[in-house]
Amino acid sequence: MFHARHLFVAACFASFVLAAAGTASAYHTHFIANNCNYNAPDPTPYITRDGSTTVALRARYEGYQWAGGCWNDNDRDDSPGDPTEDPNTGGEGGDCSGFTFKVWRESTNQSDAGFYQWNMLRYVHGPYTAAGFKGGIGAPNVTLSKSAAIRMDAFASSSHIGMIYAKNANGTDEIIEAKGEAYGTNIWTRTYRGDSSYSGVRRSGWSS
Repeated sequence: MFHARHLFVAACFASFVLAAAGTASAYHTHFIANNCNYNAPDPTPYITRDGSTTVALRARYEGYQWAGGCWNDNDRDDSPGDPTEDPNTGGEGGDCSGFTFKVWRESTNQSDAGFYQWNMLRYVHGPYTAAGFKGGIGAPNVTLSKSAAIRMDAFASSSHIGMIYAKNANGTDEIIEAKGEAYGTNIWTRTYRGDSSYSGVRRSGWSS
């Protein structure tokens, strides 16, 4: 009986381990490991709002990854259902601040206000959180009145940042943003301009 009981416990434990491993593999999609790279960015002499809008639109319909910064442009989330707020799941997409960093073509060096083109599949988040952007931290980033914010400027709170895609006549804005695991990256109508928890932020140095 003693031997049989130990065999039963061992079998149950093995089943638990296999089940847990199956769950873990489902949550760890390896999108970053299988698709992304660590290539150096391409320095560029200038950036335009039109050009950065194009960069942003390539991420539309892609996934969201907390602390992420790598995506393709096949119009779907290739790592859906990952646990939230876990940077180790290795899924597709940027988070709100990582997405903004790449679209604004910033440097990982906070004292450098130059322009750097990061490929979509280049895995990089950048040094800024949403709160950092809101405070105008870093050489490229400045705060501004929300009434002065235009396309490709952003509204940032202490926990989220979204860029203006278009301003609506009724005082709302079309915001392109990496919103969350359940939402991915897309354009939504938002009222951030009238929300006191959000501030206006601009990437300095636009050519036009």
